[in-house]
Amino acid sequence: MAKTGSGGETAAVQLRGMKILVPVAAMAFLVASCGGTESVFALGVGLANFVHTDKLPTDYVAEYASGKECNLLKSIEDGGPMCRDSFERNIIERPIYCYRTIGQPTCYATPDPYGTGAQQIQ
Repeated sequence: MAKTGSGGETAAVQLRGMKILVPVAAMAFLVASCGGTESVFALGVGLANFVHTDKLPTDYVAEYASGKECNLLKSIEDGGPMCRDSFERNIIERPIYCYRTIGQPTCYATPDPYGTGAQQIQ
């Protein structure tokens, strides 16, 4: 009796059919889940809000839950917590002490570091 080869060839044909069917089914599912113009409108509104405020939609949910100001992107940028009382940065400058010298004024971080008795200029 000769083998017809139907067992091995059938499995190969089925596997080839599955390789085509899976991507087609996935694309059909994605297209069906788009929802039409409503989802495009919601995406546009979300993008415009992000551009204006630099906040993601999850930031608003976190603000509602915590009662604080939340911003994921700023927390990633500076390594701080996501939710804070305020994201305002206070920059405190050190005082500069400047004295007249030959040519140009010379400035230091401490008052009269060499003890020359020079008068400070404004």
